[in-house]
Amino acid sequence: MKKFLRKAVLFVLKKLAFHRLKKFKGKVVAVTGSIGKTSTKEAIYSVLNSQFKVKATKKSMNSEFGLLLTILDIESGYSSAYKWSWLILKAIYNALLKDHSEILLLELGVDKPGDMDYLTSIIKPDVAVMTNIFPVHMEVGQFDSLQAIFDEKRKIVDNMKSDGVAVLNIDNPFLAMFAQKRGKKNTITYGKEKEAMFRASALHLSEGGVSFILHFGEEKYEVTSSVLGEFQLYVLLPAIVCGKLLGMTIENCVTALQRYELPPGRMSIIPAVNEAVILDSSYNSSPEPLREALKVLKEIGVTKRKVAVLGNMNELGHNAKELHEQVGEIIPEYVDFLITVGEEAKMFANKAKEKGMEASNVHSFDSALEAAEFFKDKIDRNDLILVKGSQNKVRLERFIREIMAHPEDAEKLLVRQENVWKDIV
Repeated sequence: MKKFLRKAVLFVLKKLAFHRLKKFKGKVVAVTGSIGKTSTKEAIYSVLNSQFKVKATKKSMNSEFGLLLTILDIESGYSSAYKWSWLILKAIYNALLKDHSEILLLELGVDKPGDMDYLTSIIKPDVAVMTNIFPVHMEVGQFDSLQAIFDEKRKIVDNMKSDGVAVLNIDNPFLAMFAQKRGKKNTITYGKEKEAMFRASALHLSEGGVSFILHFGEEKYEVTSSVLGEFQLYVLLPAIVCGKLLGMTIENCVTALQRYELPPGRMSIIPAVNEAVILDSSYNSSPEPLREALKVLKEIGVTKRKVAVLGNMNELGHNAKELHEQVGEIIPEYVDFLITVGEEAKMFANKAKEKGMEASNVHSFDSALEAAEFFKDKIDRNDLILVKGSQNKVRLERFIREIMAHPEDAEKLLVRQENVWKDIV
């Protein structure tokens, strides 16, 4: 979108959003964090929507535009002035209507300092969920440290309503310190740490999903979900917390979570050709989620060959080389056959070979389609294939489409299948 058009559209939409929010009488639940925002939002939606009328951010539309579009119930016009003219007319009409939702569930993403200031100038949450603080968005013009990331994201809590409640993952050191400083008033904590108010223990991972025991006070609850990975408890726990905060019983929250399914590209299971299995984590990649995905690859499908198709981890700034190499060093512990896509991902391959991985089992490519063409005739029914990479200049959903058993299902199962993505590298 041209700069002028962008500013003009934002100005108009913000005014209309203010007008509509004045009539909104429900609760606002907002989610932020470095990773897992969309999955967490969707888990919260699964719980709350079982009892309330919930309007939620679509997909990962978590920028200033995504927030305004959600409030006004319109789509994006992207860079088309013609489309925006019609959408603004629709927004004007919708702004005159009362929003009858009981809960407005929003995902708030920030890429640079000041982004959260804009978002919280529009909404003031009743409940603010912070998932974690990890090294992402650290290129020039973005954040220069983890502290800077935390300082920006914490503004979601600083700008809550006066009686708002912060929901914090205290297994993350930044959020643990934040929770300690805030004290117990208007603060709910979750995690595996013994101090957590909603605490998970006895975690069990299998091909069928994840289970754990939830401790709340003296009470215990068994939680089961079909989602894969130990890290999913940080998605499931805040959903239970939000349900409890808004008046649901924990039993009903746990039951509702059994219907929760991960959004596309977040460790979804997809059948591949030759009866192989894909673990699709192609939505994005950064160091900590990649480590967790590798653990899942190792722990499930014990008899299978473990294949990892890994793309660049983008937006890591001056730490990119070090962080890629750190992950590369552990790859031989988890992977039998490695394919990398992208220039920076070659560091995975180089370090893996340095750490003893056979060179014949390590292959690097510049594009997802080149990698797929190479791997197609090497897929075995015994393969469990993890696919994970960042989006820009990687787009590993294109790799998956080439090796899916049913490519006709791609638009339903894969990320970034909309027309607007087709010509984007």
